[in-house]
Parts: sequence; structure tokens; C-alpha cells
Amino acid sequence: MSVHTDAGRMAALVLGGTMALAALVPAPAAAAADVIVTVFAEHYVIDGRAIDDLGALENALRPAEPGAVRLYACGGGTERAQMAAAHRFRDRYLELRVLDESSPQCRALQAVRPRAVLVADRRGNRPYGIEDEAVARWLNSMVP
Repeated sequence: MSVHTDAGRMAALVLGGTMALAALVPAPAAAAADVIVTVFAEHYVIDGRAIDDLGALENALRPAEPGAVRLYACGGGTERAQMAAAHRFRDRYLELRVLDESSPQCRALQAVRPRAVLVADRRGNRPYGIEDEAVARWLNSMVP
């Protein structure tokens, strides 16, 4: 199966509202702050900063040692980016939401875009740094 099929099945589970992957990871400590990552099809937004590379998102997020990572997807085509981020932060308490792209949170961040930087070795779809096969294996291990 392709990652899009698996992500589609996982997204279908999420579409009804919120899905917390609490069964996989213990609940966050009360003192640790949660981090909200807004997910668009080609980039992530955290603290008003657009990031189009999953590795860069991890580097920005890890030092904060968040209690929970809340991945709020905005609009269509976000399954790949949201599931890849869920896979990357699977050692944390996760909350996945799919928001309507006209929701206030999505509209407020739609104009935030990554700066265009030419990098010769960048190929493929954004966000960069996604290991599609690893994400697909992870999804297959969770979805019957």
C-alpha cells in the first residue's frame, strides 16, 4: 500500500474530530508546555514561523521538550505532512486534528509561507525530510 492510502485511512479516523494517540505514549507531565504545529500541505507553522522541512521542524521543537505535540491540519492534501509529523514525534503525546481551512486558526496562518531558498539537492514534494516508507510501515502497524 502507498503512504497516501494508509494516511487516508488514518485521516478518516481523525476527520470526526480529535484523535489522541495516548495509548502509545503516557500522558504529558503537567509542567511541560504543549506545542501546536499547524500543518499545511507543503509546510508547517510553529510560533508564526513557516518550516518546509520535517528535520528543521524537529530541530525547532525538540529543545522545547513539549508535553504534547498538537498537529492541526488545515485544508486538503495535508495527510502526508500530518502523518509524517506524527511519525516523527511518536515518542510524545500526540493530538491530531483536521480543521476546516476556513477556521480562524487556519485563516490566520495561511499567509505564513516558508522563505524560498534555492538548494541544489532538494528534490521531491514539500515538506522535505519525510521518509514515506517509514511512515507507511508505522501506519500499517497501527491500523488493522
